[in-house]
Amino acid sequence: MNLYGAQHHILVHSNTIDAEAHQHTFIQVTIALETEFQIEVQGEHICTSGIVLNSNVTHRLQGLGQPLVLLLIDSTSSIAAAFKHYMGKQAYANFPSEFSLVMAEYIKKRLPQIHTAESYGLFLQELMTLFNLDYTPPVITDTRIEQLIQHMKNCTDSEHSIRTYAKQFGLSSSRLSHLFKENTGISLSGYLVLHKLQKACYLIFEGLSITDAAMAAGFDTPSHFANTSKRLLGMTAKDIRKDSVFLQVSSLR
Repeated sequence: MNLYGAQHHILVHSNTIDAEAHQHTFIQVTIALETEFQIEVQGEHICTSGIVLNSNVTHRLQGLGQPLVLLLIDSTSSIAAAFKHYMGKQAYANFPSEFSLVMAEYIKKRLPQIHTAESYGLFLQELMTLFNLDYTPPVITDTRIEQLIQHMKNCTDSEHSIRTYAKQFGLSSSRLSHLFKENTGISLSGYLVLHKLQKACYLIFEGLSITDAAMAAGFDTPSHFANTSKRLLGMTAKDIRKDSVFLQVSSLR
């Protein structure tokens, strides 16, 4: 499994995704890299090579043994807004098979070449161009938000509450949340969920036990992390193998 962690999304490249029926607040994009996969959306069984799901839509993805790319996108971000426009008011939208094939070939060619945040940023912009979606990376103008993002990326503590961060900058929680959304285009609460999940995955990749990784990342309990991982990534914490690859990337720089 390859996992790429950015401020407003997580990209997963895996052949072990097999999730139970669930829903979450993220926009979810799934592309098959080889054969079509099965997904159940609000009780409807669908066989597809590419699909985008709206937030809070009950679904079950069955991709065990099939190489897939999964994008989980903060629903308040500008990139999510582009996909929402594509879906209209629908719960989901299938991509045409020929379109998914083009996407799959591009992803298979480019993903192995990504080793830095800069190369990932270019990959993401090219990917959005192929999707024919208008996406421009946000520009951060408030130095406090720049410092906050850098602090969270470099953090070594397990405390990840908005109230704690707001206190560090002499702001109220609501004011910090407003500034974060204003500068990044995503919610601070949504970012924190992704951040904790990314950190726990990274620590597991580094050899920590699931329990130690979960607590160090700021989850209340190991089971909280396990449930979040299964709900969002479609795999248990035990499925996150030590020989997997994690790359912390950013499209907000």
